[in-house]
Amino acid sequence: MLARFRPLIIAVTVASTLLAPLSHAAVSKAVSASNKAESSNSLLWKIEKKGTPASWLYGTAHVGDPRVTQLSPKTEAAFETSKKVVTEIRLDFGMMMEMGKRMLTPEPSLAQIIDKEHYQKLLPALEARGYPEVATAKLKPWAAAMLLMTPVRQPGQMPLDLLFAKMAIEGQKDYSGLETLDEQLSLFETIPENRQIELLYAVLDQQAELEKSYQKILDLYLKQDINGLAEYAAQDDFKMVDQAWLSQWRNQLLEARNPRMAERLGDKLKEGNAFIAVGALHLPGKTGLIQSLRDQGYRVSPVK
Repeated sequence: MLARFRPLIIAVTVASTLLAPLSHAAVSKAVSASNKAESSNSLLWKIEKKGTPASWLYGTAHVGDPRVTQLSPKTEAAFETSKKVVTEIRLDFGMMMEMGKRMLTPEPSLAQIIDKEHYQKLLPALEARGYPEVATAKLKPWAAAMLLMTPVRQPGQMPLDLLFAKMAIEGQKDYSGLETLDEQLSLFETIPENRQIELLYAVLDQQAELEKSYQKILDLYLKQDINGLAEYAAQDDFKMVDQAWLSQWRNQLLEARNPRMAERLGDKLKEGNAFIAVGALHLPGKTGLIQSLRDQGYRVSPVK
């Protein structure tokens, strides 16, 4: 990807739900010392306000690794006792069908849009992720790039945010999302086609680097080091053509969404007993949800 590919990988792996392959990246380059001290080494946070039952905030990663999806007893208890569950968007069958429809194009096929060399690279890369050529051929360039940003999963593994959605629906909890599918997909659909192709080529050409970054991201996530994730995301190590465009787009993917998410959380938290599960990179920093909730008068504390 452009000059800052690592934030994009993190966003897709950690910060976003949606295609959580597809989504979101961008972090501020600096995490303040005060926020570091108060928001390190925990994925689960207790949200309290006088006169209201407690709620919970949990930082997710869109991966199905058993080390990620094996929830701690405290997280399981927080989820079970909550009456409502909120993820970035509501993940259900209807949403997935609509998303799949918007990722595909009837004509022309992807082989007619991108060069032969990259198309031949793309086929085995997406085959390894469960997408045969008949599906790959009809993907829009942004959708192909998005799918490549997700690590290869073992059969039967369910990404964490999807697992929370499944548990909420099966438990007949009040389940909703903070954003709409349109809001999340628009961040990709509005990319000009030439930029989509540049993005796809960059991701394809640097799959080895992406895999190394994914492993580092996973290590930080398993340590529950959300500030370490933010710092790692701010490092530059990957190049593309237009750095200015990437910088602007990254901001739209993560930081620009935080105020909207924080505002909508207000309604979700009014009655308490809510379990909020969003990408881990939405939690730390001056514009993150932890600080935003504190600014709204909530006490937000890590659960160790």
